[in-house]
Amino acid sequence: MAAAVRHRQVEANGISMHVAEAGPAGSAAPPLLFVHGFPELWYSWRHQMGHLAALGYRCVAPDLRGYGGTTAPPEPTSYTIFHIVGDLVALLDALELPQVFLVGHDWGAIVSWNLCLLRPDRVRALVNLSVAFMPRRPAEKPLDYFRRAYGDDYYVCRFQEPGIEKEFTSFDLKRFFKLALIVQTTGSSAMSLKKMRASNKEITLPPWLSEEDISYLASVYAKTGFAGGINYYRCLNLNWELMAPWTGAKVLVPTKFIVGDGDLAYHLPGVKNYVHKGGLKKDVPMLEEVVVIKGAGHFIQQERAQEVSDHIYNYIKKFNPGVPTPTLSKL
Repeated sequence: MAAAVRHRQVEANGISMHVAEAGPAGSAAPPLLFVHGFPELWYSWRHQMGHLAALGYRCVAPDLRGYGGTTAPPEPTSYTIFHIVGDLVALLDALELPQVFLVGHDWGAIVSWNLCLLRPDRVRALVNLSVAFMPRRPAEKPLDYFRRAYGDDYYVCRFQEPGIEKEFTSFDLKRFFKLALIVQTTGSSAMSLKKMRASNKEITLPPWLSEEDISYLASVYAKTGFAGGINYYRCLNLNWELMAPWTGAKVLVPTKFIVGDGDLAYHLPGVKNYVHKGGLKKDVPMLEEVVVIKGAGHFIQQERAQEVSDHIYNYIKKFNPGVPTPTLSKL
């Protein structure tokens, strides 16, 4: 379902953010904030924006720091979770939205978990896709874990190398995005630039992805490059250091979690047990629903657009349909 999408630049937290909006613009419409992942843009939410705008929601989907039309500071250390969460809080302030329904996917899910952890007062309810909450583990830094589990060739480890973003420039970007968006693999083959470049197989786009979609992503990334998104990965250990005061802290926001059973993030060691055997509920006490969508992969909001839109709506509609207020009655 298409909706008229409005675009503008918003000054927030010292950067200029490109923001896409759909639906009613007035304060009477309940606001929804959509947070994208890597390698994506606001565009990943086009289907949900269309569906929920038609139901009367004000849909707001920024390009995150370092992506698309939003400022990309050059220093990798400008991409900590505090910067990204700070950007979103400042964006809400600039838009005069005291509280929103929040929807995140992939890196956007990580950002959304942390927004709820740090500023639960700004979130009425959370629907997160693909990436479960990852509690801070004091005994091991994230990159040490990834190296131990997958080796130095794992894309998260490769992304630590200075200048790795230049490797993307040797790609046909349309081919890159086709490979990246339909990947079904886990472990070291996930987003392996070497294997992607060596692949010469014919790519047939699935019904949920069009040449137009691919062209949009490729045209934007041809201008911006990939350094911004890669810098999020470069801050994993720094985030671990900075988040020490929140070790053991709970996410105290009403939550629904959705994942495809073919999602590589769902098949990382220990994730299924964590999600289904009480770990996630312990860390997110207001977790109310977990949905596993059969046969769906990682880019679930595009692959199963209508299903995901329905899941979001069916969850958030049970909350006060009027304008959310700054006070959280359930917390």
